[in-house]
Amino acid sequence: MSSDDARNDTGGGKPAPNRKVIVIAAVAVVVLAIAGYAVYALTGSGTAAGECVRITGADGDKLAVTPDDCGADLANFRVGKVVDGADAPCPEEGVYTEARGSGSSTLCLLPNMVEGACYGPDDRGFGGLVRSGCTGEATIKVTKVIEGSTDTSGCPDGAGMSYPEPPITFCVVPADL
Repeated sequence: MSSDDARNDTGGGKPAPNRKVIVIAAVAVVVLAIAGYAVYALTGSGTAAGECVRITGADGDKLAVTPDDCGADLANFRVGKVVDGADAPCPEEGVYTEARGSGSSTLCLLPNMVEGACYGPDDRGFGGLVRSGCTGEATIKVTKVIEGSTDTSGCPDGAGMSYPEPPITFCVVPADL
């Protein structure tokens, strides 16, 4: 083996272990970008914790959020918690998207993801993740959903996203591995 071959050997062609961390960090950035839309009006009222919603459009700096069936491909958020007060904060742990209603409540939204499915960036321009094919650099696969826990140690390599309300952990890996 020449010295050039030795320098180019990556240990059997396996991806660098930091690739998972980079992809998971990229997904977290996407979710944080959603949180940048912090003040939005909701179409429809009375949305409750546990319900799923989808973003159906935008009007200026406001997004239209509509209740949807949790199994629908575009139902990319679940209401984690409804807090009283238009300026009330969502839980600090977890990266919630905050949607402010026209009344006096705030919806704390988390991703609506299911085990075994893949998710990629929402190409409609509203931010977030939507169910997609398992290809592409920014696409993740949910390998396990741990309901009732925020502990990511149950995920392979501890790679997961967790939310305290409701307590849930999504174990994720890059989809193209």
